[in-house]
Amino acid sequence: MKPKAAKFATDGSHEPSDTPLWHYALDVYARPDVADELLRLQDHHHADVLWLLTALWLAERGVPLEVEQRYQPEYETWRKIMILPIREQRRRCNKNKMPELYELLKRAELHAEKEGLRILYEVFVDQESGDADTRSCLMHCLPDEGECSRLLDVVYPHR
Repeated sequence: MKPKAAKFATDGSHEPSDTPLWHYALDVYARPDVADELLRLQDHHHADVLWLLTALWLAERGVPLEVEQRYQPEYETWRKIMILPIREQRRRCNKNKMPELYELLKRAELHAEKEGLRILYEVFVDQESGDADTRSCLMHCLPDEGECSRLLDVVYPHR
């Protein structure tokens, strides 16, 4: 069963932001325990979930993520002016008192994240595949080796 956030993105509409990275992110996020782990990393380690998903996607394609590629000005600006403010408003909204507003903010946050993944996709789409190590890709997004191992165990439970 897909998490509620992913449900909104699978409503059948096709937009320019419907990239392979977006579909990969939906698939990974829907795996058992992955959403909870990613949100834990976001809330307790200030990890950027979209970068973590991008790093996993790159590694699966064999595309290495170099440390200098980790800073993408267009994405960082989008995250700062759209994703984070919408997320903050959603978190402040009392979903029991204002469920419709809460759901609207949740959908807006998801659409902002989808656009963020489109921006990252455009950066990496034409990169040649090589010999990417998943842990190395993740370490540029989450520099705690133990947390990287824990995430990998959740994303790939049967490896």
